[in-house]
Amino acid sequence: MFGRNEEETVGGPELRALRRTLVISALTWLALTLVASVLSATGVLAASFSLVLGSLGIGTGFAVATARMLGHFRVALVGRQARLRALSVRLMSVQEEERRRLSREIHDGLSQSLTAVASYLWLIDQQLPEERETLRRLTGEARRLLAQTLGEMRELSQRLCPPLLELYGLVPSLEAHVKTFGERHKIATRLDATGFPARLPVNVETALYRITQEALTNVARHACAQRVRVVLAATGGEIRLDIEDDGIGLPSHDGTGPTGTGLIGIAERVRALDGTLAISSVPGTHLHIRLPVAAEETPDVDAVAAEAEQDTAFATFPAAAREEQAPALDA
Repeated sequence: MFGRNEEETVGGPELRALRRTLVISALTWLALTLVASVLSATGVLAASFSLVLGSLGIGTGFAVATARMLGHFRVALVGRQARLRALSVRLMSVQEEERRRLSREIHDGLSQSLTAVASYLWLIDQQLPEERETLRRLTGEARRLLAQTLGEMRELSQRLCPPLLELYGLVPSLEAHVKTFGERHKIATRLDATGFPARLPVNVETALYRITQEALTNVARHACAQRVRVVLAATGGEIRLDIEDDGIGLPSHDGTGPTGTGLIGIAERVRALDGTLAISSVPGTHLHIRLPVAAEETPDVDAVAAEAEQDTAFATFPAAAREEQAPALDA
C-alpha cells in the first residue's frame, strides 16, 4: 500500500524477528518445563530446579530476542540516516540550481526589459519641447524609479547567484558580501581569512558562502549586534569557519539542537559535508564550524569570465543614457 515494500515499513522486519524469537523461546520454555516435570515426577530432579530451568530458558529467549531486535534497529537507523542525508544533499543542490535559474531570468528577462523601458523614456525626454516641463519632470521621475528598481534587481540577482564566487573564489566573494552587509546594516563587520586557500571544491565554497550569508542575515534580524567577526582558516587537515557577534544571543530553549529555519539550514549544510557545528550564546552568538579538507576542484574560470563579461544591465541603453543612468544604479 502507498508504494512501500516490506523492507521500508518502519519496524516491520524487526518486529517480525522479535515475534519469531519469542515464539521459539516460549516453545523452548514449554519443552524444558515438560522435561523438568517428568524428571521431577520420577524423582530425578527437584521441583525448584525445574522452575529454575524453565525460567532460565525463557530468560535466554528474551535476551536473544532483545539483542536481535536492537541489532536490526541499529542497522535500519543507519540506513535511514544515510538516505536522509542523501536527500538533504540533493535538496540543497536543487535549491542552488533554482537560485541560478532565477538569477539568470532576472538578468536576462526583467532587467533587460526594464533597461529598454528606461532607454525609451530617455529618448522621449530628449524629444519633449522645453515648455512641457511637467512631462519632462514625470519622465525624469520614472527613469529614476526604474534606475532604483534595476539596482535592487541587480543586487537580488547577485545574492541569488554571486558571480564573484564562481569567478574568483570564496574569500573575494565573502569580502564583498561582508563589506556590503556592514554598510547596509551599520554593523562593524570584519573578515579574517589570512592564509586561506584560493580555491576549494565548488560544493564546499557554496556551502561556506551560504552559511556565512545566513548567519549574517540572522545577526541583522535578531542579534541587535554592533560588531561581527568572521574567521576563515584551513589548519590541521580541516577548514574552520567562526562567526561571532556581540548581540543579545540566542533565546533559551529545552531542546539540544538548533532552532529556527536559518540555524537548521546551517546545520544541514554542515552535516552534508561531514562537518561539525557548535553554537554558544554567552555573550553574543558564536558559531564554530569544522569541515574536513577535500581535494581541490577548480572551476572553469574562462567560461565563467566569458559569461560575466556579458552580465551588464546597460546593454540596450544609448550612450548618453548609460552615462546618465550609471550613477543612479551604482548608488
